[in-house]
Amino acid sequence: MPAQVPTLLIAAGFVVCWSSGFVGGRLASEFGTPVLDLFAWRFLLAALLVALWCRLTLGALPAIRDMRREMLVGSLTMGGYLLGVIVAIDLGVSAGITALIAALQPLLAAALAGRWLGERLGTYGWLGMVLATLGVALCVGDDMQRSLAAPGWAYLLPLLSVAAVTLGSLLAVRQPSVLPLPVALLAQLLAAGGIFLVAAWAMGGGKLTAPGFEPAVLVTMSWLVVLSSLGGYGFFVASLRRLGVTLTSALVHLTPGVTLLWAAAMFGERLGPTGLAGMALAGAGASLAIRSARRSDPTRRDRGAHRGPRTWSADETRGAAHRAPSRESPY
Repeated sequence: MPAQVPTLLIAAGFVVCWSSGFVGGRLASEFGTPVLDLFAWRFLLAALLVALWCRLTLGALPAIRDMRREMLVGSLTMGGYLLGVIVAIDLGVSAGITALIAALQPLLAAALAGRWLGERLGTYGWLGMVLATLGVALCVGDDMQRSLAAPGWAYLLPLLSVAAVTLGSLLAVRQPSVLPLPVALLAQLLAAGGIFLVAAWAMGGGKLTAPGFEPAVLVTMSWLVVLSSLGGYGFFVASLRRLGVTLTSALVHLTPGVTLLWAAAMFGERLGPTGLAGMALAGAGASLAIRSARRSDPTRRDRGAHRGPRTWSADETRGAAHRAPSRESPY
């Protein structure tokens, strides 16, 4: 098999599974079960599956005290991030617009974490960020013209999500995790489940509604657990190992377009001419910023010296697996 085929499959799988989180949030908002309750159950179920995997592969479950720091990071990169995204979608912000706003996260991380990552944005990088922000503003303005548009303040929620995942990423970069990959995922899922449990309890008057067993609900739960949580996380780590941080961040900017196509086919959500122009402008600005970051990446020369996929040593593989979960949050 040519070396490019696995790379393309990993990249495509990552974009599809990352986009599925926004579509899954839109699916969850259509049921009688409150969306926060449904997501709390989603994370608890996903955590149970990962805990069983840890028990089978590691022989024992990790202690909470050993996962506290990873749970702190996960409460930001997974819990806080998704809470803002899901509430925004539930209030009426379209899935495509939410994905586009959330796609600003790699740009914000690149701007704030240069001294930690060594990837500083130059003039073209900052120009790309300005263009991307203007494109998002056009898309938001177009989305607000819909008859069932969300209130204006709801569009700030994805921005709070971007701030939460960026803060969590910076915390993780300063002190990378040393936990095995399944344990790190379990810690993040438990933290996210706790965040959504508290939010569901507060919004539901101290009650947590159990999801029904209707076929549509079961399909949505399977979508969120398998495709968005486990699939998104697995492809995210695989992409980091094969493509690196910068190119994986570049792939994030393909997710708004994929989410838009998905939402248009499933829910009839469509952008107008202004929104489409804004999405194109945001994509062009993001690409310009990412290319600028790649040129300033101090490790690029080392990666460029390899032809074909890189061969990782055992120590490097373990190190990448330990660090990967906290650089950006998967679904």
